[in-house]
Amino acid sequence: MNNMNWDDFRYFVAAAETGSLSAAAKRLRSSQPTVGRRIDVLEAALGIKLFQRSVNGLILTEEGAFVIEHAQAMFSAAEKIRRNAGQADTMAGGTVRLALPEGLCNVILTPALPMFFREHPNIHLTLNASSNTANLTRGEADIAVRLFRPKESNLVTRRLGKMTLGLFASSAYLKVHGHPSSIQSLKRHCIITYGDQLAALPENKWLLQHSEPVACILSSDNTISRLHATAAGVGISIQPRLLCRRNPDLVQLLKNVKLPHHEVWIAYHNDIRHLARIRTVVDFISSTLDLDAI
Repeated sequence: MNNMNWDDFRYFVAAAETGSLSAAAKRLRSSQPTVGRRIDVLEAALGIKLFQRSVNGLILTEEGAFVIEHAQAMFSAAEKIRRNAGQADTMAGGTVRLALPEGLCNVILTPALPMFFREHPNIHLTLNASSNTANLTRGEADIAVRLFRPKESNLVTRRLGKMTLGLFASSAYLKVHGHPSSIQSLKRHCIITYGDQLAALPENKWLLQHSEPVACILSSDNTISRLHATAAGVGISIQPRLLCRRNPDLVQLLKNVKLPHHEVWIAYHNDIRHLARIRTVVDFISSTLDLDAI
């Protein structure tokens, strides 16, 4: 027990919550062998088996279920200490960790950053642009922008607006392949879909339903990759309309077709709502990503 490394619990918790070593490695930005090795070390230090390995992933043992409950409580307590350590913060300075979808980050927020830093030179932003949902309670970010309404009771939330979607293709693609005249005609076109992680989203299901599997020539969970591929003329994709407005070469197709949309929310932990740097960044994001006004 004296040889136990508390950092090994991070790897254990990630593996338990994601259900696999590979998913845990992705969350922690580590490697699968490293996650496996750190769990092995923790099991040896505790003298128990935490997981049963199976073809379906990792299954907590009875001892592992006991440990995960207390490990999660431990991390929540540590994060609460970190959040409340800045009670005396009255100046807008310090580091703020921000998690948001890569499309909103790279296309909408990033161009506004020079003016923000001119006005607030003492604030340092750490950006996590990803389709993954950051856990604010565990301290994976200070502020998060989400494409759904947060349900956690300990978060302060604000609706930023509605992100509408459309079908888009480049003018170069349309010059070669022509415009689809109806939903049915999409089956004759090259299609860019979401990747495995986002495959279950309503808009991707709609696109798969109205296209031929053989015509789905490219897939990616990264919004910017799909956007660049569409602009390059690879095929037709579903994109947020606000992103495509920044690229005049992209043409919206079948404008009368009603696609699913996403409500965009900002969220941060109730414990840090009083911090000047948090209020400053929240106000900046809220004004920059005021989607109903874009």
